[in-house]
Amino acid sequence: MSELAIDTGDGGRVIDLRREPDAADRLPRGKAGGRYRCCACGTHLIFTGPATPGSGFTPRFRHDGSAPGADRCGAPAPHQADVQADLTVILDLRDQLVHALPGATICLQIDPQLAGQRWELPPALIVRRGDDVVIIERPRRLLAKAAVDTRLKSVRTQHGEGTTHWWFFDRDDALHYDPAGTLKVRPHGKPDTHHKVRPTPVQRQIIQAGAAVCWITKDTVLIPYGGHPGTYPVRAGEDWSGEMASWSKDWKISHPYPADGAAWWGLVPLHLLTLGQRTGFRPAAAFQLMTALESAQHGREAHRRRLAREHAQRQTDQHVTVAPAPLPLEAPADSTPAEPELAPTQPPADTTTAAACPPLPPRPLLPPTTPPQAPLPRVPAARQRFSWSSLLPRRWRR
Repeated sequence: MSELAIDTGDGGRVIDLRREPDAADRLPRGKAGGRYRCCACGTHLIFTGPATPGSGFTPRFRHDGSAPGADRCGAPAPHQADVQADLTVILDLRDQLVHALPGATICLQIDPQLAGQRWELPPALIVRRGDDVVIIERPRRLLAKAAVDTRLKSVRTQHGEGTTHWWFFDRDDALHYDPAGTLKVRPHGKPDTHHKVRPTPVQRQIIQAGAAVCWITKDTVLIPYGGHPGTYPVRAGEDWSGEMASWSKDWKISHPYPADGAAWWGLVPLHLLTLGQRTGFRPAAAFQLMTALESAQHGREAHRRRLAREHAQRQTDQHVTVAPAPLPLEAPADSTPAEPELAPTQPPADTTTAAACPPLPPRPLLPPTTPPQAPLPRVPAARQRFSWSSLLPRRWRR
């Protein structure tokens, strides 16, 4: 870590000799009255630079050891590696913002009293362009609510209530990115897909405090908006039953910063360079797209409610009952019923050939059928008297 040091004479600015080639010309050499401190162990450092302008000596910071060659950091190796990783991540973001914010002054700053201590939060980037001041955090480890609250208050106290405070989380870090699927949207009538994320309690805390949250992956930042799923309340003349039940479930947006009750956050992708197009580090392009999503939301609700009204009308039309035909009146007792006429079984004659064919005789009416009568009672035949002469041969009979 011989290229990194905390400059207590410049408000705790973190100096990286690899990224600041002009440091050898503008920084005082030597101990400089204890001006330089080690980021890991907090001891005083000595700045050495080239003796002549044409020298090939590489500027560096070394520990102020009493014995010759005692240029060694006294912090444990894991702590040194942790500090080195924190500073590398935040300084890499600084290099990206230098191209995104031309004309801005960007430096890494930390409280000098924290030199040598374990950082709950890495030092923040301070971006100044004109009268605008933007503070950018780049956390790498899991955050505690107390540490976040302390940093939020210190930024407001030191830089004012109107300071824009951004928190950049790593898109590929599972500690700070909990995916919740995707969302099909149609901003400006064009289909698109947004990723959804479940915010952590600390990320909700940051939004509630008035700061801003985003995720970064390479040169793209993801700006969040709130997603609030729900069901449309039924209005007069609407029917959401049957096939319309699934259409009653929808979601609403809250933006430009997610509201407290958002169940998930949708993410608008934005190129990092576009953040430098407006003062105040405001992602105007992302905010415009959120406004378009809200407009599409109102149109979507109006369309679905119209379908619900049409569904209710169809249901009403299907349940309308037709009035029954009136029954015929009973005939008087002294009247005789008219003989029913038999309907013709042949179709009517074609008028075009009626003149050529002779008229058919009328079809005879069938005689009325008589109902079957009950059989008559059986009458036994008269009993004849027996005679012995019937047994004699015929010729002997008289």
